Amino acid sequence: MASAIDILLVGIFTVMVPSTADFVTVECQNSAGHSGQSSRLGCLVKSEYDIKIMQVFWKKGDIIVLSQKVDGGKQTWDERFQLADTNWMNSYDISLLVKDTQISDAGNYSCTADTNRGVSKASAALHIKAKYTEPDMTSKDIKDGDTVELTCVASGGYPRGTVHWFDHLNTNWTRSAKTTVTQMDDESFRLESTFIPTDTSLGPYKCVVYNSEWKEEGNKTFDTIGEKNRTDKVISGQTKNIAAGVVVIGSLIVGLLVALLIFRRRSRRQYPDDPEAEAEELNSRSPPPYEEVHKESP
Repeated sequence: MASAIDILLVGIFTVMVPSTADFVTVECQNSAGHSGQSSRLGCLVKSEYDIKIMQVFWKKGDIIVLSQKVDGGKQTWDERFQLADTNWMNSYDISLLVKDTQISDAGNYSCTADTNRGVSKASAALHIKAKYTEPDMTSKDIKDGDTVELTCVASGGYPRGTVHWFDHLNTNWTRSAKTTVTQMDDESFRLESTFIPTDTSLGPYKCVVYNSEWKEEGNKTFDTIGEKNRTDKVISGQTKNIAAGVVVIGSLIVGLLVALLIFRRRSRRQYPDDPEAEAEELNSRSPPPYEEVHKESP
């Protein structure tokens, strides 16, 4: 049975001697990368004492993606993974560099530093973004050509995005569209949206692709629909206006001819056998001839 003095000494030693976590710590930060580019998960080893890093481990979940020793020994399951700073043993910067980042690289990572004063561990998350391709739009006539079906497709994006439809007045018709989202083998998303316009005169219609942050990444406009209908309406309206103008002018001409004819008939009835009397009557209605007046000087 341990004596009271032994128990007291053990208690004092426990209080005075710090744990390995007090000697050294690892601090990591989350990071956002882009597909096809290099990504970096920042991690630093910190300590109040003079320490020496013996080995660094990086894991994604339970899988070791990189093991680096101070003597140069290195193990990795993918050559795209490496320590960002080649002088990590002196700078204490044990950040992970991921070259040619893929969507599948997204996830939670942990970093462990094995030092001469103990072991410390920290975690960080890598978020990946991938831009959608420029949307491709196709059309198909349905119902004997009276209606058209528009389909807009964009792929390769991550995280999941969405497709919206607008007419030439910028009215949003997305509620009338049907969108299918498919996640591909590389974990990217394919967006396919189908829309049947109910009023073709509101065209041209446009599909717009938004990413997960509601930022536009591309759009496509179907120019055929709507333009012809609006042009036909303008031509039809102009034709109606021209026809109305012709009718009005024609009516005025006919009215003048009828008035002239009535006037001649009345003149003939008043002087049926005396043309001279008719001429005298007409002359009497004319203004007197111009006569020059000479004023005498005073």
